[in-house]
This record gives sequence, structure tokens and C-alpha cells, in this order.
Amino acid sequence: MNPRNRLAQWTERTTSVVLVLLLTGTTAAFGGRVWWAPPVIGGLCLALVLLGLIRALLDGSMTVLKSPLTGLGLLVLGLALAQLAPLPGRVSGLLSPGSRAVYSTGYLPERVRAVDPEVVLPDPPVVRAPVSLDRSATVRWLGGATACLAVFWAVARYTDRLNHLYVVWGGVVAGFFLNTAVVAVQLLCGSKARGLYGYLEPGLSSAWAPTLTDLMAGPNTSALRPFGAIRDGHPVWALAVPDRPFLLGSQMGGASAYLALGSVGLPLALALTLQFLAPRGSRESLGARLTQSGQGSLVALVYGMLLASAVLIGLLAGPYYSIAFVPALVLVGVPSARPSGLGWSAVGLTLLPLLALAGGAGLALGWAGSRTFPPPVAFEDFGAAARVWKDSLPIAKDFPLLGTGLGTFASVYPYYKTQDAASTTAMSSLLQWWIEAGGVGMGLLAAALAWCVVKLPRAVRRVGTADRSLAFGLIGAAVGFTLFSAVHWTIELASVALAASALAGVGNRWLAGGSDLFVERV
Repeated sequence: MNPRNRLAQWTERTTSVVLVLLLTGTTAAFGGRVWWAPPVIGGLCLALVLLGLIRALLDGSMTVLKSPLTGLGLLVLGLALAQLAPLPGRVSGLLSPGSRAVYSTGYLPERVRAVDPEVVLPDPPVVRAPVSLDRSATVRWLGGATACLAVFWAVARYTDRLNHLYVVWGGVVAGFFLNTAVVAVQLLCGSKARGLYGYLEPGLSSAWAPTLTDLMAGPNTSALRPFGAIRDGHPVWALAVPDRPFLLGSQMGGASAYLALGSVGLPLALALTLQFLAPRGSRESLGARLTQSGQGSLVALVYGMLLASAVLIGLLAGPYYSIAFVPALVLVGVPSARPSGLGWSAVGLTLLPLLALAGGAGLALGWAGSRTFPPPVAFEDFGAAARVWKDSLPIAKDFPLLGTGLGTFASVYPYYKTQDAASTTAMSSLLQWWIEAGGVGMGLLAAALAWCVVKLPRAVRRVGTADRSLAFGLIGAAVGFTLFSAVHWTIELASVALAASALAGVGNRWLAGGSDLFVERV
């Protein structure tokens, strides 16, 4: 083998290792919400980009996908940079009058008038002011978004065959199943297995574990509490105290982190199961095919973990959030049943996870109304999320065009909340995007979704019938992630954001005309 082929093989294998470390490793490393995770993730993303460039040099060409998604991603980064720039007074007053008022007077006129409608406020002076209300938070968001865009670009170039697709999907599903195993053990052990991996409490564990600062900065809630002794005639010092939730699995964020990862992991696991079971023109029995291929144990493991995950998701999501997972599973199994050759078998294999999901939701309701057998952790409260949505909507109205600045929700929300606890997320990634990016950000998101919807029918027709389960698995994952993002938070955790970026890269290659990712390269 000549040196060029050896280097090409080394590049391909190293890229696979880096992707597994990013997808599965970040999920295992507390969801990337730990003090040492950002530099490690940044280094791996840089290595991924360099490996992609080396591969392009070896191929002698740089493939340019006929897709606007990468350009739209760059425009989003440009929006963050525009929010950081200190704009002239008249320009900032035109684009974001709320931001100019905050930087020039220290208060937001709309909030003052909400308390006292008759108050007369002077016009804010004309000063230079950025759009972002928390420039350091926007800088941190910009760094994370750049890493996600690097993963998106690299995966779109990497998934040019079925084995590479399995690496990406396997990394996401492996991290999801790892959390399923840990969550199952924690729920069986009750309150004795509290904390990450059942025993790691932020701020009370080893130096390499998450700290209280990580707990405060991650998806969580906090509240101001008196600090020190309270004496008459003396000011009371307040300290922000983080909520200490029952941390499930390996990720920061409690049950929500597991559900966010499950919104993509559950449909992908079902798609892989159907792909392994598809006859692909063979007349042999299912048992004979699995025995000859040696995939019987793998199918049993994946489907067994899929059913267990569905029960846990229903238990933790409760009756309302569980609905967001139903369309994702249906879109995977039902449309691909006939083309893949599985027929009613695919429908039955889809029905079982749906029943498991419903069973878990019913068990959650039973536990919630039981005093004899209280649950070790309560399922997600839809009412609490609705209160955060109600408090967050006025923020979007006060900053309609360019938003408050990407990554700034946790800094802005305490000034609008009507309850004691302050959430670091809007409990809806879509609502939080609207608040932070404004109408311009919503326009960019709408353009990306419109292009995907227009290209989808033709992309499905290009895929062979035997591989339709993989195509609909990608569709199901996108729908499940989108629905859950609309009613809860998702990309606010690094592991979920990286998984979504990798799957978006796969979808970008497919929608841009590449059907090679679903077949083996001869």
C-alpha cells in the first residue's frame, strides 16, 4: 500500500475516533457541562476540521454541497458578532432601542411602565451600545456555536458511505443507551443513587467532577437566599443558590437532559433495528438471516434497550411531554414498513415502543398520586414550564428585531420572572432562540426549515426501498427533536447540541443530493 492510501486510511480511522469521542464521550463526560469540557471539545472539533481538510487534499478536490445550510450557519455566527459590536447611538436606538436604554440608563422603560403606567421617563441619552445585554455570554455562545458548525460541516463530508453513517448514529445511540442503563439503576435504587452516575454530587465530589459553578451555569434553576445572619437595621446580603435536582444518568440537567437526548436517540434506535431486520430481497427466514449475518445479538440488544428507554422516557416525561415522542416513532416505522419488506412486522416493532412509552407515562401518573410508593424523581412538570413561557414572552416583545443577544437568556430572565426561582433556560429552545436572536434569527431558522421541507420528497425517492428505514429514521429524529425543542430545552447542553449538529450534517448531505450515505461503497 502506497503512503497516500495509508494516510487516507489513517485519516478516516482517526476521524471516526474523534466523532465517537465527541458524541459518546461528551455525553459520558457530564454532557459537556463541566469545567474541563470546553477546551477538550474545542480541541476535538479543531482536529475534526483539520482531518477533513487533509482528506480533501488527498482526494484532490473539495466537495461543495448544493445546500444553503452552511451559509445560513455562518450568517448566525455573523448575527452573534453583530450583537457584540458597540453600535453608534442612533443605530442602536433604531435596531434595538431596549438595549440602548439599558446601557444608557440602567433600566428598561417597558418594565418600569409595566409597574407604574403613569411614570414619566426621560429619553435615554445617545450612547454607543451593543445589542447583547451580556456580551461575555454571547462570546461563550459564539464559541460553542462555532464548534457545532465545525461538526456539522465535517460530518456532512464524512458520511459518504453506510459504515460512516453507522459511526455517527452509533455514537449518538451509544451515549443514549449508556444513560438508559444508569437511569434504570438509579430509579431502582431510589434516593440512594442520587447524583451523576448515582454518586457524584456537584460541588461535593472529586476535582474532576462538576462544581457548583457548573451547576449554576448549566440548564437549571436558581433562587436568591439570605447570606449570613439577618439583623435589624442592617442590609441583607443575598446569594444565588442553585437547585440540586435528582441528577439522572451522566448528564447535567436532571431528567430533562435524558429526554433531550432521547428525542433523537429513540427514533434512531428503531431505525437501526428495522434496517438490521429488513430482508433486502432474501427469501430466507428472519432467524436464518440473523444467524448468517451474526447480527442477532446486536438486534436483541438494540431493541431491548429501545423498549427500556421508551419506558423510562414515559416515566420521566409524564403524560404531556411523552406526546412529543409519538410522531417520531410513527414516522420511522410506518412509512418504511412496506418499502423495506418488513410489512406488518415493522408496524408491530413500532407499536411495542409506543406501548412502552404509554406504560411509562401511566406509571408516572400512578406514582404521582401514590403516597405509599413515592417516585424517586418526579416527572417533568408541564405547568412549571408554562409559567416560564408566560414570563418569557414579554422579553421577545421588548427586543423584537435582534433579540437580547445569543446566550443571554439566563442574564435577562431574572428581571422578568414572576416567581421565586429563576430558570437558566426558557424551557423551550424555540422560544429561547426567538428571545435571543429576535426576528432576524427566526427568519434564518425559517429559511433553513423551508429548504429542508422542499428538498425532502425528492430526497426520499432517491433512497432505495430496502434502506428507507434509515431515511425515515433521520426524518423521525428531526421531527422528534424539533417537537421536543418547541416544548422543552435541548441544545442548551453541549452533548445534545453536538448530537443534533452531527445529525444535521448527515441530513444536509442527504438533502443536497447524496444518497451514498445509505449504501456500502464497493
